[in-house]
Amino acid sequence: MNQFLKALMGWIATITLLALIAACSSTERPHNTSESTSAENSSSQPSEETALKPLPLSLPKTIHDIDIPISIKDKNLDLEFKVNGIREHQGKGVIKPNQGQKWIVVSTTITNKGQSSQTISVVSFGLIDSKNNQYEVALLAGALDDVQSPTGQLSPGDEQQGEVAFEVPEGTKELKLLFKPNSINCEASSSQQKSSETLNCEPIVVKLD
Repeated sequence: MNQFLKALMGWIATITLLALIAACSSTERPHNTSESTSAENSSSQPSEETALKPLPLSLPKTIHDIDIPISIKDKNLDLEFKVNGIREHQGKGVIKPNQGQKWIVVSTTITNKGQSSQTISVVSFGLIDSKNNQYEVALLAGALDDVQSPTGQLSPGDEQQGEVAFEVPEGTKELKLLFKPNSINCEASSSQQKSSETLNCEPIVVKLD
Protein backbone atom coordinates (compact mmCIF):
# COMPACT_ATOMS: atom_id res chain seq x y z
CA MET A 1 0.00 0.00 0.00
CA ASN A 2 2.81 2.38 0.90
CA GLN A 3 4.53 1.56 -2.39
CA PHE A 4 1.27 2.31 -4.28
CA LEU A 5 0.95 5.70 -2.55
CA LYS A 6 4.56 6.53 -3.31
CA ALA A 7 4.04 5.65 -6.96
CA LEU A 8 0.82 7.68 -7.08
CA MET A 9 2.52 10.70 -5.52
CA GLY A 10 5.35 10.37 -8.05
CA TRP A 11 2.91 10.38 -10.97
CA ILE A 12 1.09 13.41 -9.51
CA ALA A 13 4.39 15.30 -9.15
CA THR A 14 5.35 14.43 -12.74
CA ILE A 15 1.99 15.55 -14.13
CA THR A 16 2.16 18.80 -12.13
CA LEU A 17 5.65 19.52 -13.45
CA LEU A 18 4.57 18.89 -17.04
CA ALA A 19 1.56 21.18 -16.54
CA LEU A 20 3.83 23.96 -15.23
CA ILE A 21 6.16 23.60 -18.23
CA ALA A 22 3.23 23.75 -20.65
CA ALA A 23 1.85 26.84 -18.88
CA CYS A 24 5.19 28.62 -19.15
CA SER A 25 5.42 27.78 -22.84
CA SER A 26 1.91 29.07 -23.56
CA THR A 27 2.67 32.26 -21.61
CA GLU A 28 5.71 33.02 -23.77
CA ARG A 29 3.94 32.50 -27.12
CA PRO A 30 1.52 35.45 -26.92
CA HIS A 31 4.47 37.72 -26.01
CA ASN A 32 6.32 36.76 -29.21
CA THR A 33 3.14 37.01 -31.26
CA SER A 34 2.50 40.47 -29.87
CA GLU A 35 5.96 41.63 -30.85
CA SER A 36 5.53 40.21 -34.36
CA THR A 37 2.10 41.81 -34.75
CA SER A 38 3.43 45.16 -33.54
CA ALA A 39 6.24 45.03 -36.08
CA GLU A 40 3.83 44.11 -38.88
CA ASN A 41 1.45 46.92 -37.96
CA SER A 42 4.21 49.51 -37.87
CA SER A 43 5.50 48.44 -41.29
CA SER A 44 2.04 48.37 -42.87
CA GLN A 45 0.96 51.83 -41.79
CA PRO A 46 0.54 54.11 -44.85
CA SER A 47 2.91 57.01 -45.31
CA GLU A 48 1.46 60.51 -45.07
CA GLU A 49 3.96 61.93 -47.54
CA THR A 50 2.52 63.65 -50.61
CA ALA A 51 3.12 62.38 -54.13
CA LEU A 52 6.04 64.70 -54.79
CA LYS A 53 9.01 64.01 -57.04
CA PRO A 54 11.66 65.94 -58.95
CA LEU A 55 10.60 67.28 -62.33
CA PRO A 56 11.82 64.71 -64.92
CA LEU A 57 11.58 67.03 -67.95
CA SER A 58 12.39 70.59 -68.91
CA LEU A 59 9.57 73.09 -69.27
CA PRO A 60 8.72 74.72 -72.60
CA LYS A 61 9.31 78.45 -73.03
CA THR A 62 5.61 79.17 -73.60
CA ILE A 63 3.49 79.34 -70.44
CA HIS A 64 -0.26 79.70 -71.04
CA ASP A 65 -2.92 81.46 -68.98
CA ILE A 66 -6.23 80.27 -67.57
CA ASP A 67 -9.33 80.50 -69.80
CA ILE A 68 -7.29 80.69 -73.03
CA PRO A 69 -7.95 77.88 -75.60
CA ILE A 70 -4.73 76.11 -76.60
CA SER A 71 -4.45 74.33 -79.94
CA ILE A 72 -2.44 71.10 -79.75
CA LYS A 73 -1.57 69.57 -83.11
CA ASP A 74 0.69 66.64 -83.84
CA LYS A 75 0.73 63.95 -86.49
CA ASN A 76 -1.35 61.67 -84.24
CA LEU A 77 -3.70 64.19 -82.57
CA ASP A 78 -5.57 67.46 -82.92
CA LEU A 79 -6.90 68.79 -79.62
CA GLU A 80 -8.06 72.03 -78.08
CA PHE A 81 -7.26 72.34 -74.38
CA LYS A 82 -8.36 74.98 -71.87
CA VAL A 83 -8.10 75.47 -68.12
CA ASN A 84 -11.36 76.98 -66.89
CA GLY A 85 -10.36 77.72 -63.30
CA ILE A 86 -9.23 76.25 -59.98
CA ARG A 87 -10.73 75.74 -56.53
CA GLU A 88 -9.68 74.35 -53.18
CA HIS A 89 -11.53 71.26 -51.92
CA GLN A 90 -11.87 70.66 -48.16
CA GLY A 91 -12.91 67.02 -48.57
CA LYS A 92 -16.04 65.26 -47.36
CA GLY A 93 -16.57 63.30 -44.14
CA VAL A 94 -13.48 61.26 -43.38
CA ILE A 95 -12.09 61.78 -46.89
CA LYS A 96 -9.85 64.78 -46.42
CA PRO A 97 -6.33 65.95 -47.33
CA ASN A 98 -3.51 64.87 -45.04
CA GLN A 99 -2.58 67.22 -42.22
CA GLY A 100 -0.65 70.21 -43.51
CA GLN A 101 -1.83 69.53 -47.07
CA LYS A 102 -4.63 70.85 -49.27
CA TRP A 103 -6.46 69.68 -52.38
CA ILE A 104 -6.33 71.87 -55.48
CA VAL A 105 -8.97 71.03 -58.10
CA VAL A 106 -8.37 72.22 -61.67
CA SER A 107 -11.27 72.47 -64.15
CA THR A 108 -10.39 71.68 -67.78
CA THR A 109 -12.09 71.35 -71.16
CA ILE A 110 -10.66 69.09 -73.86
CA THR A 111 -12.04 68.98 -77.43
CA ASN A 112 -11.03 66.37 -79.99
CA LYS A 113 -10.80 68.14 -83.34
CA GLY A 114 -9.03 65.26 -85.06
CA GLN A 115 -10.22 62.26 -87.04
CA SER A 116 -9.33 59.54 -84.55
CA SER A 117 -10.31 58.77 -80.96
CA GLN A 118 -7.95 59.87 -78.19
CA THR A 119 -7.49 58.45 -74.70
CA ILE A 120 -7.07 60.97 -71.88
CA SER A 121 -5.50 59.38 -68.79
CA VAL A 122 -4.67 60.60 -65.28
CA VAL A 123 -1.00 60.34 -66.28
CA SER A 124 -1.72 63.10 -68.82
CA PHE A 125 -1.85 65.60 -65.94
CA GLY A 126 0.67 66.89 -63.43
CA LEU A 127 1.23 69.90 -61.21
CA ILE A 128 4.41 71.80 -60.39
CA ASP A 129 5.19 74.51 -57.85
CA SER A 130 7.69 77.38 -57.66
CA LYS A 131 10.50 74.92 -56.83
CA ASN A 132 9.65 72.66 -59.78
CA ASN A 133 8.40 69.92 -57.45
CA GLN A 134 5.93 67.77 -59.37
CA TYR A 135 2.68 66.37 -57.96
CA GLU A 136 0.64 63.55 -59.42
CA VAL A 137 -3.15 63.43 -59.54
CA ALA A 138 -4.73 62.79 -56.12
CA LEU A 139 -6.93 59.78 -56.89
CA LEU A 140 -8.69 59.89 -53.51
CA ALA A 141 -9.88 63.45 -54.10
CA GLY A 142 -10.77 62.60 -57.69
CA ALA A 143 -13.11 59.86 -56.44
CA LEU A 144 -15.38 62.36 -54.66
CA ASP A 145 -18.86 62.67 -56.15
CA ASP A 146 -18.48 66.38 -56.88
CA VAL A 147 -15.23 65.98 -58.82
CA GLN A 148 -15.94 64.83 -62.38
CA SER A 149 -12.85 63.49 -64.15
CA PRO A 150 -12.05 64.58 -67.73
CA THR A 151 -10.32 61.26 -68.46
CA GLY A 152 -11.50 58.51 -70.78
CA GLN A 153 -12.06 57.93 -74.48
CA LEU A 154 -12.62 61.08 -76.53
CA SER A 155 -14.20 60.46 -79.95
CA PRO A 156 -13.68 62.82 -82.91
CA GLY A 157 -15.67 66.02 -82.44
CA ASP A 158 -16.39 65.32 -78.75
CA GLU A 159 -15.76 67.78 -75.92
CA GLN A 160 -15.04 66.64 -72.37
CA GLN A 161 -15.13 68.95 -69.36
CA GLY A 162 -13.92 67.75 -65.98
CA GLU A 163 -11.66 68.33 -63.01
CA VAL A 164 -8.34 66.92 -61.84
CA ALA A 165 -7.30 67.14 -58.18
CA PHE A 166 -3.85 67.40 -56.60
CA GLU A 167 -2.64 67.31 -53.01
CA VAL A 168 -0.01 69.95 -52.21
CA PRO A 169 1.48 71.35 -48.98
CA GLU A 170 -0.19 74.39 -47.46
CA GLY A 171 1.50 77.58 -48.62
CA THR A 172 2.63 76.13 -51.97
CA LYS A 173 3.02 78.96 -54.50
CA GLU A 174 3.20 79.55 -58.25
CA LEU A 175 1.30 76.42 -59.25
CA LYS A 176 1.29 75.36 -62.89
CA LEU A 177 -0.70 72.60 -64.54
CA LEU A 178 1.06 70.19 -66.89
CA PHE A 179 -1.00 68.57 -69.64
CA LYS A 180 0.74 65.83 -71.61
CA PRO A 181 -1.65 64.60 -74.34
CA ASN A 182 0.92 62.12 -75.69
CA SER A 183 1.82 60.78 -72.24
CA ILE A 184 0.69 57.18 -72.86
CA ASN A 185 2.55 56.88 -76.17
CA CYS A 186 5.60 58.68 -74.79
CA GLU A 187 5.84 56.35 -71.78
CA ALA A 188 5.37 53.28 -73.97
CA SER A 189 8.17 54.36 -76.29
CA SER A 190 10.52 55.75 -73.64
CA SER A 191 12.79 52.71 -74.03
CA GLN A 192 12.79 53.03 -77.83
CA GLN A 193 14.71 56.20 -78.67
CA LYS A 194 13.92 56.21 -82.40
CA SER A 195 10.19 55.84 -81.78
CA SER A 196 10.05 58.52 -79.08
CA GLU A 197 11.83 61.02 -81.32
CA THR A 198 8.81 61.05 -83.64
CA LEU A 199 6.45 62.03 -80.79
CA ASN A 200 5.97 65.45 -79.24
CA CYS A 201 6.37 64.66 -75.54
CA GLU A 202 6.66 68.27 -74.41
CA PRO A 203 3.89 69.19 -71.93
CA ILE A 204 1.45 72.08 -72.20
CA VAL A 205 1.97 74.36 -69.18
CA VAL A 206 -0.77 76.62 -67.76
CA LYS A 207 -0.14 79.12 -64.97
CA LEU A 208 -2.75 78.74 -62.23
CA ASP A 209 -1.90 81.64 -59.89
